[in-house]
Amino acid sequence: MFVLGNFLLALAQIIQLILYAYIFILILNSILSFMGNSYQLYQIKKVVSGLAGLMLNPLRKVFKPIGNVDYTPFIAILILVFIQSFVVQTLIDIGSRLR
Repeated sequence: MFVLGNFLLALAQIIQLILYAYIFILILNSILSFMGNSYQLYQIKKVVSGLAGLMLNPLRKVFKPIGNVDYTPFIAILILVFIQSFVVQTLIDIGSRLR
């Protein structure tokens, strides 16, 4: 059973790393949206916006902006933190017990 426990712990760490990276992408997307359009930042903005859009676009259909404020990145980060706290921590607990 220790093999399954180690597998679950490794899986939890990989998921946690992916979630942290995606939270970083969402924050970077929000920061880049305030910067002007320059040629140097265009490619970075394009890539970051495309990655962030995978989660933000469906949320924007449900949660409309209030005035000029788009708060979907905040909601997306809350969802990712919940997934990290619930799913990843559950995998870590199960993996630790199986060791």
